[in-house]
Amino acid sequence: MVELKQTSISLSTLEAEYIAAETCCTQVLWMKQTLQDAQVQFSEPIPIFCDNTSAIKISKNPVMFSKTKHIPIKYNFVREQAAEKYIKLEYVGTKEQIVDIFTKPLPREAFEYLCQKLGILPISH
Repeated sequence: MVELKQTSISLSTLEAEYIAAETCCTQVLWMKQTLQDAQVQFSEPIPIFCDNTSAIKISKNPVMFSKTKHIPIKYNFVREQAAEKYIKLEYVGTKEQIVDIFTKPLPREAFEYLCQKLGILPISH
């Protein structure tokens, strides 16, 4: 298992989400290239789901907003890949983040809801 650690300190939730999207983007593009090497083709941008609307807006707008000037230029890779239509950041609500089932403790209702979204059947008592 590959462990990914963020190598910079974020000054805002927006920056943290945008940096996470960049890390995800590089991994997705690596997987896409590996699949293309195996003759699997992609005709549409690969969706990357994000629950931060500001991060999504930054990926679509080349204008640097005053609140994003502090984000290092290297993270503009997400914007470049979105502009080239290789990836697309899409909004998914916080409660719909399926990955949460693997990364954090959840209330029973949320856990059962996400299990259902994954197609996991409940264990009968």
